[in-house]
Amino acid sequence: MPERIKLSEEQRDCLLEPNFQPEKVEVNSKFYNTDKPIAAGFKGAIWRVKDEFGRQRALKLCIYEDYQDRSYIQEMTRASLLEQYREFAFFVDAGLTELTVGALEKQKFVCFVEEWIDGWTLQDFIKEHPNHVTVSFLLGYVRGMCGALSALNEVGLKHDDLHAGNVMIARPVPGDINEELTLKIIDTGSLKPIDSEQNKKKDDHRHFVDHLVLIWNTVKGRKNTNSKDQRFLDEVQVLLHSMLEADRNIALRDPAQILKLFDLAYTRASMALTDQDSELGLGDPFEFISAEHIADDRLLVRMFARSCPFLEKVDGPDPCLVTGPRGCGKSTIFRWLSLKAHLHQDTSEIESFRISGFYISCSSDLQNKLGWIRSDALAKKFQREIVHYFNLLLTREVIQTLSLIATRGDRTSYWGFGIEQEEQISDYVFKFLGPSLRPRVQGVDRMLQVVEAIEAEMFSTHSKMLSGINIPFFTDKAFLGDFTENLVRQMPYFSRKRIAFLIDDFSTHRLPEFVQREINQVIWERRSSHVFKLSSEKYGAVLLDSVGATVEIGREMVEIDCGKEYVALDDTDQLSRSRRFAVELLNNRLQATSYKGTAETLIGDSEWTEGSLGEALATKKIGRSNDQYHGIQCIADLCSGDVSTLLLVYRRVFESSAVDSESVDLIPKTKQHSAIVSASRELLEAIRHHYPDGQEMHNVVSSFGNLVRNILQEGKWQKKGENYTPPQCPRIELDRQESSVAETLNLEQKRLAEELIRRAVFIEMEPGLSRHRNLTTLRWQLRRIYLPAFGAALAKNNAVKQNINWLKYFLTSPSEACELVWQQWKKHSDETETLPLFD
Repeated sequence: MPERIKLSEEQRDCLLEPNFQPEKVEVNSKFYNTDKPIAAGFKGAIWRVKDEFGRQRALKLCIYEDYQDRSYIQEMTRASLLEQYREFAFFVDAGLTELTVGALEKQKFVCFVEEWIDGWTLQDFIKEHPNHVTVSFLLGYVRGMCGALSALNEVGLKHDDLHAGNVMIARPVPGDINEELTLKIIDTGSLKPIDSEQNKKKDDHRHFVDHLVLIWNTVKGRKNTNSKDQRFLDEVQVLLHSMLEADRNIALRDPAQILKLFDLAYTRASMALTDQDSELGLGDPFEFISAEHIADDRLLVRMFARSCPFLEKVDGPDPCLVTGPRGCGKSTIFRWLSLKAHLHQDTSEIESFRISGFYISCSSDLQNKLGWIRSDALAKKFQREIVHYFNLLLTREVIQTLSLIATRGDRTSYWGFGIEQEEQISDYVFKFLGPSLRPRVQGVDRMLQVVEAIEAEMFSTHSKMLSGINIPFFTDKAFLGDFTENLVRQMPYFSRKRIAFLIDDFSTHRLPEFVQREINQVIWERRSSHVFKLSSEKYGAVLLDSVGATVEIGREMVEIDCGKEYVALDDTDQLSRSRRFAVELLNNRLQATSYKGTAETLIGDSEWTEGSLGEALATKKIGRSNDQYHGIQCIADLCSGDVSTLLLVYRRVFESSAVDSESVDLIPKTKQHSAIVSASRELLEAIRHHYPDGQEMHNVVSSFGNLVRNILQEGKWQKKGENYTPPQCPRIELDRQESSVAETLNLEQKRLAEELIRRAVFIEMEPGLSRHRNLTTLRWQLRRIYLPAFGAALAKNNAVKQNINWLKYFLTSPSEACELVWQQWKKHSDETETLPLFD
């Protein structure tokens, strides 16, 4: 494609000069009287014109040469699909014209005629009328943009240039009784099919988030914002993080869901949820896919499935590192283990816990404050500030929890937290905050004063860091240990129920490794009074501190790999627990929304016994409807306990039969099959959007998935007892002759391999033993949710066994590497389908 021609600076100046405008512009034999130039850029200009009836229109002049490899008629056709949606400026006409502007030579333009919108672009409105940018404006904007994005999804298009200059805030129409501002999207000339290749850095959704951040900052910056609005803005901040989530499996991207969650956030902020009877329920069973979307701890506790396969490995008094794919439930478990989440319950429920958990979310509490420190030099410069801020954050969580305990009738009898202990603990913290932060206001709750003092110190510390200033007073790496030892002395409850700091999403994409190294000095300090439990993506947590010390996984901190836990379906007990969890997860949500149906009545059991699903897929009879993927067991095995994936598949299955709160009938197996395959393809396609290696990762999965399918359906069958069974090979086993496979890869291959594991496209299993050479092997299991997209089975009775050189080939040229393997599994021409011969 030739390089796009751009207007010169002289041409742009002439197009913006009113005196150089021609009196009329002809488009398709219609004349438009020129009125006023509005803007000019590198590719053209916008003029305000009037048609023959005096109606104002927007005339967009585009360089003719810019349309040599495309047709403006295509853009007209696409724009016409949006005429019925009020969020878009309606399209009037398009055509070619020749103009002489000023002293310039006659030039050919492609002209687009659109509805004229009287108002401001979003960026101009915020700049000129910041006082009008309120919480209600934010909610109205979300409603308008969600409507627009939903319309684009409905017609299969994307705007592809949805920056803040292409969104208009329209003035009320003269005489309109409501006098309301409205949202209108303009410049539909760049519309493209929604599934076309993404050539720009930001898609429509990412632009939408930018708009919301711009509005949020404007509202947040106003000094007179009331407490209700502040609560709402805090909730919006969490939603924005979810909308920016790189993993599309759990990202908040659906326009209808975005609008619903923003409305719920405003409702919660208005209610303040100080009353134990004010719990907000679910609107439908599939809201709040991510634990961070659930603002009310009582709702989270109500929905939590205690049958989670790895819960008992996490809830003990020992330190641990919980790793696994995003959306697998790490955050939900950590939040559920927090003491604060259960303080609305009776003592009998709380007594069953083995720890006193204090939950911290790195995405909500640390990323925005410390995520900008992305060099070793900066981390060293602000070493004490990083540790100080981290200490304050954890201390605030403890004090806020104690403040809730202080409201309970059993604060002294059960918790041992009387007035004397409250005074001692508050004085202890005040002592470390410095003399200038020791407010003593009569009649004000001590714990509240401590929280306010801590937050003031956190704000001051962060502000000084951003200004490049070191603080003169700070807490050191021993502070937290001293604080928890004091808590144990004051409150014996904490000696029975060990204090556990639950640090969620402690991953390098949230906190750079240089920040992690400094914080690790606090995390790895050994104290009998507390432990740390971390969650992170695979390879996300840095296991070194700033002085070079390292933690020994297995001795000082146990790693619990959720990916391995979920994939280990060859373990009968683990398989059974995973299935119970899948049922409980759905039933808890159905009960929370007062649905009459249950997992058992709506989805039912799979008719395929262990391993027979593979045979059903391999021997599908001609004319038979596809219904192989169905039933609770199939969905549980497919998603392997992965919460976000389970909820997505359940949602698609329910949508396939329009299940609502009154539904009780079994969803047909054919519809379940179709919905499961659709969800699998949806998640497979989402791999393309992972940064930075999305397309390469998708190529790897597509090649391997096709290989697994070909082996199942067309490969040599293997003998099992007196019978033959089709080979099911969703796993790769690689012989390792060195200490680490990664050491044999070049940097590009290593990065791709780590991304495949970090994103849980493949699950890395613990090493086993090679059957033929007694060498340790590296085992990679393809994440099961991708298998239905290829028509592959979910179980494993064999593996693709290769060596390290093949892995390098596979990561570089996946289709060729898989073709090489396929030649080993192909049937010979004299082999029958049911009685295969083996070499």
